[in-house]
Amino acid sequence: MIRAILFDFDGTIADSIDAICAGVNQVMESRGFPLHDYNDVLGFINHGPRELMRKALPEEYRADETYLDGAYAEYNEAYGNVYHITNRAYDGICELVTQLHEEGYLIGVLSNKQDSFVRLLTEQILPKGTWDFSVGCMDGKPTKPHPYLTELIMQELGVTASECIMIGDSDVDIKTGKNAHMPVISVTWGFRDEKFLIENGAQYLAHTPQELGKIIRQIASENV
Repeated sequence: MIRAILFDFDGTIADSIDAICAGVNQVMESRGFPLHDYNDVLGFINHGPRELMRKALPEEYRADETYLDGAYAEYNEAYGNVYHITNRAYDGICELVTQLHEEGYLIGVLSNKQDSFVRLLTEQILPKGTWDFSVGCMDGKPTKPHPYLTELIMQELGVTASECIMIGDSDVDIKTGKNAHMPVISVTWGFRDEKFLIENGAQYLAHTPQELGKIIRQIASENV
């Protein structure tokens, strides 16, 4: 029986690239490095903010962990000043989350974004009372696709993997669901296109939030 729907945040609930790009470029500018655009940052994301900054730095600095520590700390501070730029969900997402919650599903959000910002953005963007728990990456803990975050959120929600569906827009989300032994629905409105998702093993594809809702209910009906 499906009891919980676990949503990725970036590229699934909202387009957060402008805010991430603004934070990254504050660091680049302060250190005298070339700035990055939207498409650059698309290529940097999905493996947590520390790896984001590693990829954003000029190649000669990427292996210097001490230098990266400083750049990462600076990014966290910079992003704290701009995260609120991400101020709305994709069209139809709030309505879908509200409907699912009203139907009795537990709603979780798990992301490789910094934990504090995942919580703040979930509160800022999703309607109050329509979600149950959100969690992001924490220093020293594994990021997706490792099952650590899924295990944490399942424990908090009181569910097992067989009672969950993972929703995401990337290959990392597909691998996360596989590692956690739960079905994954890949959405095509995010940061990776349909061809890429299929090539990386997408089980189900949703092109709109309305279609996503139908697939969730289909899977749930098959797992009663």
